[in-house]
Amino acid sequence: MRAADALVKALEAEGVTYISGFAGGGLAPLFPALRESETIKLFAARHERLGVEIADGYARATGKVGVAATGTGPGATNTLTGIAGAFADNIPVLLLMGQHPLRNLGKEYQQEVSSSIFDTLVKWKGTITRADEVSTIMRRAFTNLRSGSPGPVVVEMPQDVMNSEMPDDAFAYQPVGPGRRPAADPGDIEKAADLLVEAKYPILNLGGGVLSAGAAEEAKELAELLSMPVATTLVGKGVFPEDHPLSLGLGVYPRSKYATGPALHINRKADVVLALGNSYRLPNGTDGRPIPEGVKLIHVNADEGDLNKTYQADVAILADAKLALQDLLQAVKDRLGPGRGGLKEEVVAEIQQARDKWLGEWMPTFTDTSTPTNGYRVIYDLMQVIDKDKTIAVHDAGGSRGYLSPFWVATKPRNYIGMGGMAAMGWSMGGAVGAKLGRPDHLVVHLIGDASFGMTGMEIETAVRMGLPTLTVLINNGGTGGGIMGMERPGGAPPAFAQLGGNFSQVAMALGAYAERVEQPGELTEAYRRAIRATENGQAAMVEVMIKPMRTPDLPDDWSL
Repeated sequence: MRAADALVKALEAEGVTYISGFAGGGLAPLFPALRESETIKLFAARHERLGVEIADGYARATGKVGVAATGTGPGATNTLTGIAGAFADNIPVLLLMGQHPLRNLGKEYQQEVSSSIFDTLVKWKGTITRADEVSTIMRRAFTNLRSGSPGPVVVEMPQDVMNSEMPDDAFAYQPVGPGRRPAADPGDIEKAADLLVEAKYPILNLGGGVLSAGAAEEAKELAELLSMPVATTLVGKGVFPEDHPLSLGLGVYPRSKYATGPALHINRKADVVLALGNSYRLPNGTDGRPIPEGVKLIHVNADEGDLNKTYQADVAILADAKLALQDLLQAVKDRLGPGRGGLKEEVVAEIQQARDKWLGEWMPTFTDTSTPTNGYRVIYDLMQVIDKDKTIAVHDAGGSRGYLSPFWVATKPRNYIGMGGMAAMGWSMGGAVGAKLGRPDHLVVHLIGDASFGMTGMEIETAVRMGLPTLTVLINNGGTGGGIMGMERPGGAPPAFAQLGGNFSQVAMALGAYAERVEQPGELTEAYRRAIRATENGQAAMVEVMIKPMRTPDLPDDWSL
């Protein structure tokens, strides 16, 4: 058996069904086994970076491991942006990296790039140096992908090693299973339960770690038991239903970018904060302002590097979010006793009042009839025509994230795909394709700007070619939004560095997608309906909307009821 055949068998055993990427040096040894595989489908992206980002979107939408492949040299360096995004948001992506033969490494062969370029951007990296190491390397790879706090893994595959042979009986691969996750120290759980039960106004913050742990139901049960208002991070958005009476939407404590009005108001009232699975990354996870004296922080995370990083916790718990929540629920129930706990009418009423005031302030922007329209109306009208329970929304970088994230109502876990740690322009193109690959029964819609589409928009051809009918909503303000708004200032970008052009609906049509361009806001709703019908008929679609440059939401210090 060749080492490459053994590696494909290991992937099959681990349940891998898709590999995205681009053919390059060092990958050829995998092709014979992948051609014969009955369970794995290999397909080309338009760029190595997008191959990784397709795997990333697949992983975020499904909770499974996403797999990508690249050749060496520029193929490997092209994947760095995608791997960095997965690393920043703790997403389990496996990158199979083709490599020159071992005997040629270090001799400056053409396109020689060491896998060490990934050293600071992966959870683990391994190099197969002998055929009989395949089992060991793949076992360690999937253990790292599935255990603790997730993250990307790179497996380097020198071509001569992958073509080398070993006795068939030397390969006996057993899947590693669901991975291993740390449980909380019982003493820490007791301290946390005491603080929560004795609190006057406890609140709950949920991050991506709650999604990866599959702990949505436990989080909801605890929130309802203690009537805790719930806010999420960008990566965790949707893990708590945002149509629930306790939902604040985005905006974890003490204050984070893209926070909603209800979160800004309620956060001022908290005396105990339970933060689960969030990393307090600056500046999106928190703006760094100190936690006020007298407010207690309980922080649960599966990565010790995130505990006491930005804020020193009163109770720091190194644990998987699901395991910690299960223990916390039992400890809280023991303290409350039978029949106690539940939603408090005054808390629910205050959240609803804050939500009504906040949305009321935004309604003139949502319904503005001026031309060109604004990014907020683009989102508001879209929300009127989709089924929230059967739609996965994906945001891109820059303005599109600001227009979409605070206002989109995510009702189920993994029905919103948010990226916060790296925010590469154009990320949503691959992310949406990967999400549709993993969840074909959902409408997958992503919002992207014209500058971002210019970087990665050819990936719409992948959606067409692979029969993955995504819906692209492209907001075109004629360049980079921040650059355009600042180019008249002496310190702003010069016009030639901010203004861009293009009719991207024509590009999409040329690539095989249904597409139309909208210039009048009154035409948005019907254009969306036509595009959604196209996706239902199996055709990728685009609605390009001409908008004016507009700032993303500012967070006033004095917002309250």
